[in-house]
Amino acid sequence: MNLDNRPCTGPPDDWGLDPLFWVPVKLFVGDLLRALPSDSASVYFVGNQRAVRSVELVGIVVSADTRSSKMDMYSVDDGTGVILCVRFALQDEQCSPPPPPRLEYGLGDTVRIEGRLVTFRGERQVVVRKIQPAEPNDEMAGWLERISLRRLLGTAPLA
Repeated sequence: MNLDNRPCTGPPDDWGLDPLFWVPVKLFVGDLLRALPSDSASVYFVGNQRAVRSVELVGIVVSADTRSSKMDMYSVDDGTGVILCVRFALQDEQCSPPPPPRLEYGLGDTVRIEGRLVTFRGERQVVVRKIQPAEPNDEMAGWLERISLRRLLGTAPLA
């Protein structure tokens, strides 16, 4: 069942009236890849005119890479699609000389990622705010939460 994504017709000032605008929304990767971008801000529309900025996903790391000492890149698969998740190093982590690669998670690890949905060079990705290991049960519980949230996303937002 795919969400019927429609852009919000109301003014951007009203987007904050929807409680889902202010919290990381638990979505499937496939929903993130199909979300409609807005014209004015780093906001995406999911479901029936729901504005979303921050997302949470649970999935398995299918690739991990380090770019210099400034960022780690993980490709995460949740069964509905694969999305690139980019984690930038904090300022105090950037030092000279650069430390050896510091990938915290490897192939096959189940992770919970919270971050901001962006489009960079035409590719949808998540800028990671928080990444942590997830238990196998978290993945199944996440699926159930996301399925019930999809029903809510199909309804009209509060406005």
